Order: sequence, then C-alpha cells, then structure tokens
Amino acid sequence: MKGLIKQLQEQEGFSESERMIASYLLAHFRNLPGMSTRQLAKETFTSSAAIVRFSQKLGFGGYTEFRVKFLADMMRYTDRPHGEELAMTDRDSVHSILDKVTSIEIDSLKETRAMLEPADFVRALTIINKSDHVDFYATDNNLDIANMAATGFIMSNKCSTVHPALTMQYLQATGAPKEHVAFFISRTGENRMLMDIAHLLKLRGNPIIVLTASTKSSLACLADVVFPVATVNSMEELGPRVFLLGAKYVMDILFAVLMTRVDFHSAKQKEQWLSKHFYY
Repeated sequence: MKGLIKQLQEQEGFSESERMIASYLLAHFRNLPGMSTRQLAKETFTSSAAIVRFSQKLGFGGYTEFRVKFLADMMRYTDRPHGEELAMTDRDSVHSILDKVTSIEIDSLKETRAMLEPADFVRALTIINKSDHVDFYATDNNLDIANMAATGFIMSNKCSTVHPALTMQYLQATGAPKEHVAFFISRTGENRMLMDIAHLLKLRGNPIIVLTASTKSSLACLADVVFPVATVNSMEELGPRVFLLGAKYVMDILFAVLMTRVDFHSAKQKEQWLSKHFYY
C-alpha cells in the first residue's frame, strides 16, 4: 500500500480540485497546523466540504485526522526526502542497523505523539478515578506492558489485576463488577479471544479502554476511550516491538497524569518504603 505522501505526489485518480489541494499541501505543509478547513479551502479555491471529502477519500474520518497523519508523515519525509529505505537486509552493517532501528523507533514515538489527544487522557482519567479496580486484558508480549502499567497504578493508589492465562482473563470478565474498568492492549485490535471478552464486558456495562495500533479495529469500536499507537507495517517482525515501545510511552504518560492527582505525602511514603526494603 502506498504511503500518504506518495499518494499526494502521484495524485493518481485525483480530480482537478483534489490535485490543487494535494499540490498546496505538499508545498505549504508548514502552514497547516493552525489552518482550518475554511482557510485551506480558500487557499486552494475549493470548499470546506471538498476538503473533508478529500480527507475521507484518502481513508480518514475527516480533515483533523488527515492533518495529524499528514504532518507526522511530512516530519519523517523532510528528514529522509528521498525515501531512504529503513528495511534491513544481510547487507547492512551493525552501524547501519543501529541507525535504522533508532530512526524507526524515534519516528514511531513522534507519530504516536502526533496521534494522541489530551482529551482522551482526561476521559480515561475520569473513568479510572470512578472505578474501584483496573482489569487488564492482553496476550503475549503485551502482558509485559500490562504488568508495568499495573505497578504504576498501584503507586497511584489504584488496584489492578493482570492474569497471564486467557482462561483466567475470561473468568475475570464473567465476574467483573461494573465498578471495574477493562483495559485492553492489542496491536491489531482483532484478537478473537480478546474481542469475545470485550463483547461480554460491554454487555455487562463495564467501561473499556483500548490501546491499539488500529483505531478502526473491532476492539477499538467497543471502547469508551482509544489510545492510538504507531507501529511498523512494512516489517512485520519488527512491528510488535515498535508497538510495545509506543504502548509503554502511552502508559508512562497515563501514569504521570495519575501521579499528579494522588496525595504527594502518601506517594512519597511508598517510595521511601520501597527504596528501603527493595533493591532493583
């Protein structure tokens, strides 16, 4: 599948007005952060409706979603204007691989930051504060992120549960009180077992938070709050690792927000007790 910048450059299947929009975006992208649909329409001699339709034609829900993705892609493109290939082969030296992996991970964090909305953290914080308990649902390496997050929740005076076995996760869902919030971590958002659990929790009335690379996935559609995380689609073997990096980044932000809302004296006491009795 062609990247967004490539699509705008080639303008394949674009109408005359769409070509004008694409050409303007590529030439004046630095003006875009503060530009509304009306302003962009004026500069391209089109209409606000045409801007929205153009965004939807490229696979986005609207102009805002398109703008976030476009600006994130342009940040990377200006760093590598000739489309420097980041895929690794047996011809790469250790130095080359070091640079490529670094670029991939930095780019993914920047892209994740561009996709995140402060309002989502506020909504998640409201849900978590109203809940008595946080139940995590995840598989494989995503369980590592869940365990790290659970530790953070304990530090912020919020109890949580992480069961490594899916059987236990199913049982947890069947008996979860409505005061428990369900936190799902899934890169694809299409894991059949996690979807079954989410459907059950939705029927029971539990609030659901999802952390995923696919905001239009089946799992994300069931969520009250969705945190998007960038991944790598062109290198499947590296994609899950890049997703874990972004997932930890989102959890770190959520933890930092939670910690600003807890009693400072209580948090300090926990920290002092841990430093006295544990060495890690």
